[in-house]
Amino acid sequence: MEINLLKQQVEAAIGVTLKESEMGMKEWNLLVRAIDSDPAALLKVNGKYVWLYKKNNALSTVHFFEVDQTLLTDTEAKLIGLLLVRARESVKAHTAKKDDESRSLQLGEWIQERMDLGEPQGTVPEHFALKPKLQGSFLPFMLSWENRAGHEVVYTKLYKLLKSYFGGDLLLIPLKDSWLILVSEALLTELREESEEGTDAERDMLHALCQGLYELIANEWMGSGCHLSVHELITGESRLLETAVTLYESLLIGRLFHVSEYIHLPWELRLERFIYSIPEPERERFIMETGRQSGIFTDEEVLLTLETFFEMDCNISETAKRLYIHRNTLMYRIDKIKQETGLDVRAFQDAVLMNLLLLLYKVTK
Repeated sequence: MEINLLKQQVEAAIGVTLKESEMGMKEWNLLVRAIDSDPAALLKVNGKYVWLYKKNNALSTVHFFEVDQTLLTDTEAKLIGLLLVRARESVKAHTAKKDDESRSLQLGEWIQERMDLGEPQGTVPEHFALKPKLQGSFLPFMLSWENRAGHEVVYTKLYKLLKSYFGGDLLLIPLKDSWLILVSEALLTELREESEEGTDAERDMLHALCQGLYELIANEWMGSGCHLSVHELITGESRLLETAVTLYESLLIGRLFHVSEYIHLPWELRLERFIYSIPEPERERFIMETGRQSGIFTDEEVLLTLETFFEMDCNISETAKRLYIHRNTLMYRIDKIKQETGLDVRAFQDAVLMNLLLLLYKVTK
């Protein structure tokens, strides 16, 4: 609670005024030297009850409240002292949280500036307060929202939610339209002990972590609309910028190519990243030369059929199951696509071309 608000409430409750005074820190220390080390101990000076409420180290002064002893009992004075101790502790905790937020904001502004300049390399400046905390190994996540609600997310509330989920140390770094989250390696170490070895197993774990975090945010706080990406473990600050760029691009490209998904993993977007890097004139020329009737992509049924077919690794039976249609119905749709485009997605080369056309259509439109 704010000290001034507490002062007003105490004055209203007991019907007396707490006078604000100050003295030099050395003089104050001499006064309290004879008092018990308990910060809530009752201090009486020259016929008055005295309570510390603020120290100004820069000016070497102490601010305190005082009231004539005749106006209060010792019990009332002790109660006021306890309330002021709790209030000072609350102010210290709030100040510490604000310091953490300002340090994270400083680092986030530097990362964003480098990203905007297209310079994904660099060392965190020596004077940044968070630099010592970047020397360990971290699991990096990035979180963003589809609408402006993401810009109104409160740092302390999001930090508390993330800490409750990950259950360990983390750094929360605000960027322009997203949040970079660095989680201690200890989290991944614990999961590795419970899982099979291998890259695929570890990536499955990372996907599961994103899935759980998405559900927590969606169900407990912001609702749907958030998007998540995660990178494999990084050590030290040398790859921090590069990783932030990779995660940001994964969110951007994932939302562009896979509009119905909310988790976008860098290792699952390699082809999409390549397509996105092709200059627009080259994309359009490829579509014109290869696609013939590329207007079929405006048909939602055809679009869904092709997306599902490629997602199921071109497996006819699995695609039909996923679409909840008969196998013959799927074969009819594939034959229709062949008639209109000249590409038979059951053949490897044609499937590759059709997948490229589909991705190019998404990024070009």
